[in-house]
Amino acid sequence: FGLSLLLGAVEVAGVLFSPISLLSSLLLYFLVAVTEEVIGRGFILGRMLDGGVNKFVALLISAVLFSLMHLFNPALPFVPFLNIMLAGCFLGASYIYTRNLCFPIALHWFWNWIQGSVLGYKVSGNEFSNENLLILHFPEENLINGGTFGFEGSILCSLLLVLGTVIILRHYYKGLEIKD
Repeated sequence: FGLSLLLGAVEVAGVLFSPISLLSSLLLYFLVAVTEEVIGRGFILGRMLDGGVNKFVALLISAVLFSLMHLFNPALPFVPFLNIMLAGCFLGASYIYTRNLCFPIALHWFWNWIQGSVLGYKVSGNEFSNENLLILHFPEENLINGGTFGFEGSILCSLLLVLGTVIILRHYYKGLEIKD
């Protein structure tokens, strides 16, 4: 978000503080995160890992299926589709690292809430409320600000998700080295 501001790809047009909207959206995004993580990580990824499928193969398959779950979201060209798949890798890596759904649920929950209700972006192409904390203005729709899909349609999101996934997997493998 900060880099988008610095590059002029997004401007803050106003601030609207609505505690009820912030709290109700917190609940909404929690329910979305729990539902998607139970299906994507708990059921799909968890079953593959329990069945002996290679971790990277299972991670990739579950990430592709996660992006397909979002196929009918509005304004889903290539970069947003790729980013949802990368988000599936990021969330899946957090599940592999902990073997607990709490971490990916928390990441998913706050990821959506912060980009939607706090920063004012659309979340995966959807606008759940018009009472976000920040009111954004996009001088033009582009790959820096994500356009009509929101931040998840941006290349900045791509970089952030790749970096986050690499960090989690590095911690996972460092933990394995310590155990050996």
